[in-house]
Amino acid sequence: MISLERILSSSLMLACAATAQAQSIPGAVLAKNEPHHHLAYQDSTLRVLRVRVPAHDTTLLHEHDPDYFWIALGASTVVNAKLGAPEATITSADLSIHYTPGKFAHVARNPGGVDFDNITVELLEPQTRVRNTCEQAVADRPLDCRRTSQPSATFIGATEHPAFATARRRVTLVTIPPNTTIRPGTPTKSAWLIALDTLDVARSIATRTLGPWVGGTIRLPNDPTWRIQNQGGKSIRFIAFVEP
Repeated sequence: MISLERILSSSLMLACAATAQAQSIPGAVLAKNEPHHHLAYQDSTLRVLRVRVPAHDTTLLHEHDPDYFWIALGASTVVNAKLGAPEATITSADLSIHYTPGKFAHVARNPGGVDFDNITVELLEPQTRVRNTCEQAVADRPLDCRRTSQPSATFIGATEHPAFATARRRVTLVTIPPNTTIRPGTPTKSAWLIALDTLDVARSIATRTLGPWVGGTIRLPNDPTWRIQNQGGKSIRFIAFVEP
C-alpha cells in the first residue's frame, strides 16, 4: 500500500515542475493534470474528465477547485483519502451519480480487483441550492423523485431519468432507443450531452446541423432544426446537463 506521505512527496515534486496553472492547495496537482484524469472537453461552463484508476492503484494528491459530479461506469469501490478528514470507502453501483462541493484535495485509492472508471464533470460556474431528484447525488439529502423515468420533454424521442438539480441546472440520464431520431422539445437556454461511451457516438450517432462531438460531449445549439439519430441496434445513454 502506498503511504499518504509518499504520495504527498511525489505530488509536491510534480506540482513544482508543472507550469500550467498554479494550485491553491500546496502539494496537490489540479484534477485535470492528475495522470488518471483525462481531459475530454472544456468550455466556460464545464470541464469533462474521463477517469480510470486501475485495480490496486492510487492517484496522486489532486485538487478539485470547483464543485463537480461524477457518474460511475461499472460497479466499484474506492477509498477517498481527503486532506483533513478520515478516509471514507465509497461503494457505487453502475451509473450512480455523486455530487461533491469543491475546494478540497484528496487521494483516490482503488482497493478492488476491477478498474474504477467514471466521468467527472467539474462545474466552472458557482452552483447553489443543490437537491436530489431521483438519484442520491448528495448523500445527506432526501430524494424528490416523482417519476424515475419518463419520455423526455427536452429531447423528443428519448427518455429521461432525473438525477439532481441546482438553482441553475438540472442533470438527467438520457436514453436514445435504437433506430431513433431525437429533436429539441421544450426550449432551453443551454444544454450539453455527454456520452457514457464515446465509441457509441463514433459508431452509431449521426447528427444534423450540429458541430463535432469533442471527447464524447456536444453543446446543443439554440436551434430547433438539430437532430440526433441513433443508427445502431442498441440504446445509447448520455448525461444531459441543462439550463431550463
